[in-house]
Amino acid sequence: MRRFLPLGLGLLAATACAAPAPFDLHYVVSRDGKAIGTSQVRLAPAPGGDWSLVTETRGTNGMARLLGLEVREQSRLRWREGRPEGLSYDYRQDAAIKHKQRHAEFDWGVGEVQVSEGSREYRYAVDAGTVDRHAVALALGEALAAGRREAQLAVAVKDHVEQQQYRVAGEEELRLPAGNYRTLKVERTDAPGKIVSWYAPQVAPMPVRLEQTQGDGSVIVMELQRVGGG
Repeated sequence: MRRFLPLGLGLLAATACAAPAPFDLHYVVSRDGKAIGTSQVRLAPAPGGDWSLVTETRGTNGMARLLGLEVREQSRLRWREGRPEGLSYDYRQDAAIKHKQRHAEFDWGVGEVQVSEGSREYRYAVDAGTVDRHAVALALGEALAAGRREAQLAVAVKDHVEQQQYRVAGEEELRLPAGNYRTLKVERTDAPGKIVSWYAPQVAPMPVRLEQTQGDGSVIVMELQRVGGG
């Protein structure tokens, strides 16, 4: 049995850096308490000094398996003053009855983002440090690693920038498929109840558990299953 690992602001400050180490994390995914799939999240260097964050989710149980659900998200990022900043974003969802794609391209020469989804296109201004919605969890993890207990993140969504606000709500010990961890529980304060995440910075600047309430009231939960391949 893995022992609980110590956590505190000293550790958080020690883990802060210009860019995080690459990681490969595997999760189990459930909906309303029932397993529906698996998810793999990888961060790796990309050509030109950029970074690539990729999440691949597959349905393995129930309706998600029956429909052949596959979702892939990829963010291309760079580090600016110790924080991630968006360069591009791609989303693709494939299932038997639904296919969806979205692409976003950040043009920092003029300070705007261009988003395409199906036949629709959007273009709007962004400020330095803006990230896409997929990279939010990483940006928040980096803020925690820098010792911050609160964070406001500029997030480029479909047709505008959201100013999302988060705060550390306390420390909790979690028993997960990957083991036991002492974590920081983080809540989104500008949309209470929508998303709660638990971070163990000694693992990676990504949640070890994520709980998100959907529009229909169902709750999707991701829990860390293992670190690395195999």
